[in-house]
Amino acid sequence: MAREEIIDATVAALEDVDFGSLTVDVIMRRTEMTRSSFYHYFKSVDELALGFMDRFEEAIRVPVDDWLDGNGSDNYLADTQDHLTDMFVAMEAHHTAMRALEQASNNSAQVYSEWRERIIDYFIEKTARFIRQQIMLGRSKVTDPDRTARALILMNNALANDNMLRTEPDDANAIGKTSAGIWNATIYSQ
Repeated sequence: MAREEIIDATVAALEDVDFGSLTVDVIMRRTEMTRSSFYHYFKSVDELALGFMDRFEEAIRVPVDDWLDGNGSDNYLADTQDHLTDMFVAMEAHHTAMRALEQASNNSAQVYSEWRERIIDYFIEKTARFIRQQIMLGRSKVTDPDRTARALILMNNALANDNMLRTEPDDANAIGKTSAGIWNATIYSQ
């Protein structure tokens, strides 16, 4: 419970300061806990970043995991748009954590490694399996599922990061539609 309160306080603090300016004192002023309470749950602010990575990871997996596991409908072109849009909506809802994770991964080898493994590589592997399944179903003629998956996931990551930094971000629905169009053209040649 206290661990979650610290993570909540961190996310709230990140509305006012960037991750590089975040200190234990800034975080703990937003709770009624002592500084030592922070260190009971986290060794450092970087380790705290991994705490809210858990939330972000779950939020963006929920809209797409079942679909990428092959549990879509027969309307696979629409499924692509629906699920990717839902994922971009989740990213938008967690933009503060995503921005902090991007900043933390630039300064912490541990956060970068976890981001690569738990977010980027996870989705690349899942997408490559999805593309192989689409090939087996006769829907796709992709010849290199691994590189295609990497390109699609890195594109999604770039779209989300770029949008997050814009003064006037695009609507998550518009980004989802654009991304889905590229996915469908790439995987299904449509």
